[in-house]
This record gives sequence, structure tokens and C-alpha cells, in this order.
Amino acid sequence: MRYWLAGLLVVGLVAGCGRKHVSQQLQENIDSTVHVENHHWGDVDVFLIHDGQRTRLGMVTATTDQTFTIRSRLVGSASQLQLEAHAIGMPGVLDSETMAYRAGMQINWTLEANLSRATLSIY
Repeated sequence: MRYWLAGLLVVGLVAGCGRKHVSQQLQENIDSTVHVENHHWGDVDVFLIHDGQRTRLGMVTATTDQTFTIRSRLVGSASQLQLEAHAIGMPGVLDSETMAYRAGMQINWTLEANLSRATLSIY
């Protein structure tokens, strides 16, 4: 009888731990967003740098804004991200500060006419 109760207790503990693990996985699968507001007079390509890779998010047309989605599976195990902007037809590249990745984060990046005056907000 004691062994039966002990076995039942072990099964209950294992099942309880499994539920927490599943909810943690669901939280990690939440996508993040990057909202880019372009005050520059030219079109700008936006890239995401993660895990030593550079992935193009898309282009933001002059004086408009665009929202991009960062899929959690794209970032993978990266704990640090960086954004990069390249004004089409212009020399030079703007790199943002390195930021710690968190599932579900919202990034607002405002690019000014002088790209070096860009501002970055993370929520």
C-alpha cells in the first residue's frame, strides 16, 4: 500500500512539473515587433543581427513607418540582438546598440534625416 501511494505521489509531481514546462515554452514562442519610423528623405533597408547572422527585415519607404515581426524561432538561442539600417543609395550603415532579447519585446526605432541621430526604445 505504501509503495502504491509513493508511486502515485511521484506521478503527480512529474505531471505538475510538465505543465510548467509547457507554459514556459509557450511564453518563449511569443513573437517580438520592430516598429521603424523613418524621417530620412530616402528609403532605408532594416536588418536584424543575431547569432552572428544578418537577416533583412525589410524596407521602410522615405518619411513613412513600418512594423516588422521577429519570429522567436528566427532568433533561436540568441540572447543579444542588434538592428542595422542602410539608406539606399547612400554610403554608410547605422548600427543600433546591442540589446538583450526577451520574447514579446517591442522595439521602436526612429530614424532621423541624419541617421546618426536615431533613437531606440524597448518595451
